[in-house]
Amino acid sequence: MSLSKTKRWSTAGFIFIGVIVGIIFTSNIEWTPKGFATRNHDKPVLLGAQETASEAVLQLQNTGKAFTAISKEVLPTVVSVATSRMVKRTSQDSDPFGRMFRELLPKEFRSQQPENQRLQGLGSGVIVSKSGYIITNNHVIENADDIKVRLHDFRTFEAELVGTDPLTEIAIIKIDGENLPVARLGNSEEIEIGEWVLAFGNPLNLSSTVTAGIVSAKGRNINIIRDTNAEEGGGSYAIENFIQTDAAINPGNSGGPLVNLKAEVIGINTAIATRTGYYQGYGFAVPIDLAKKIMNDLIEKGYVTRAWLGIGMNAVTENVAERFGLDRPKGVRISQVMDDSPAEEAGLKTLDILLKVDGKGMNQSNEVQNYIALKNPEDIVVLTIWRDGKEKDIRVKLGHRDTGRESVEEPEEDEFTGLGLTVQTLTDEVRSQLRQEGYEDEDGVIVTAVEMYSPAFDAGIGRGDFIMRIEDNPIRSRADYRRALRKFDKGKVVIFHMKRRNTEYQAFVKLPK
Repeated sequence: MSLSKTKRWSTAGFIFIGVIVGIIFTSNIEWTPKGFATRNHDKPVLLGAQETASEAVLQLQNTGKAFTAISKEVLPTVVSVATSRMVKRTSQDSDPFGRMFRELLPKEFRSQQPENQRLQGLGSGVIVSKSGYIITNNHVIENADDIKVRLHDFRTFEAELVGTDPLTEIAIIKIDGENLPVARLGNSEEIEIGEWVLAFGNPLNLSSTVTAGIVSAKGRNINIIRDTNAEEGGGSYAIENFIQTDAAINPGNSGGPLVNLKAEVIGINTAIATRTGYYQGYGFAVPIDLAKKIMNDLIEKGYVTRAWLGIGMNAVTENVAERFGLDRPKGVRISQVMDDSPAEEAGLKTLDILLKVDGKGMNQSNEVQNYIALKNPEDIVVLTIWRDGKEKDIRVKLGHRDTGRESVEEPEEDEFTGLGLTVQTLTDEVRSQLRQEGYEDEDGVIVTAVEMYSPAFDAGIGRGDFIMRIEDNPIRSRADYRRALRKFDKGKVVIFHMKRRNTEYQAFVKLPK
């Protein structure tokens, strides 16, 4: 064989061997460099990693499908709440610039603006019962003359205001409808920081909007609810224990649900942290456990039953911890024990450090407030306090706290105007004004006006008189007053148990036919 032929066969042989070796190595020995992806016809593979790319993508797809499934279940239960109210326009004569401008116009163009104007508002709510009860925010329906609810299926209803609680920002309204979808309520105590949540509502007139985020924090006190008559909890009756989330919440979301990955409502969207009035990263929701308690009270009683402990609280600082021998700052310092309160009766003292309630650690005053808010008067709680360098358990029977703001102020209706009475719930502010009349310790309604020659006038009822009972029905609010009167037939003589200054008397009132 010639040398040239030998060289050609040798070259071909080496090429053949190289091809065979390459096939063996690439098919049986995974020598593809780590971090480089190869792809077959079915799915991508990230060689050398513990998890394939397809598995990671599948997990993301499953999360997206979960969001879709939750949205399909929850959206039909979310409603739009539209309100309107008439307000008196500010007098134009008090505006010198407006008056100066009008004087420059020809007389025919100097028409006066209407004395009243109608303001409109829009928020959200969530249906929580087949009978049509809806949870929303107090500020959504506050002072509304009428409330309209629009469902996800575009049905529209006139809503009735059942009750409102300004101190937790929860309100309950009701519609009469058939085949109403109902949201499932979860347990806000079980949520954990970092878990996924979805916020539902109608922000910025964009109906049926869903946003996603995580639980950013729990137990937030952002000082948006104030009460100047407050005592407990550092000067505020307000109960703020918000869930913080980074799911986008904007004006119009208020009253809508915050939902977990089980499609359960775990909060009611209420507020945002913002300098612009719009979403800037964080929103806040009332925990559903607290909202449920308020809802049940308003539906069943017409007012909120509040448990009362009777202490003022402050944070435990490093100096406080060092002074009282604590290993670190923890608990809350009792700064005030109120007179004749359950706390005083149980033996709590100023400068006690409250560490736990019923075995649950407490490090902020709003945590204590929220825990007590979920209780009822007469409930027993065990407080673990730090006193004289050691822990001590104290049992406290909770009392009843009445701020005079729990019950819904229902509008006057024709069925009651015939009595000739106008009444008002006896609030703390009214009590202070009537302190000399001996009403400072009373709960009930005060007569603010009596129409001449009306049944109430004929029965001897006067302005400033206090209504204690109607027959055997205790009257603690206007809602109680109205419910009691509905129990009696028209034309019946009903006994009003009254108080005038320090004298009790009975008025026999014949209900108008």
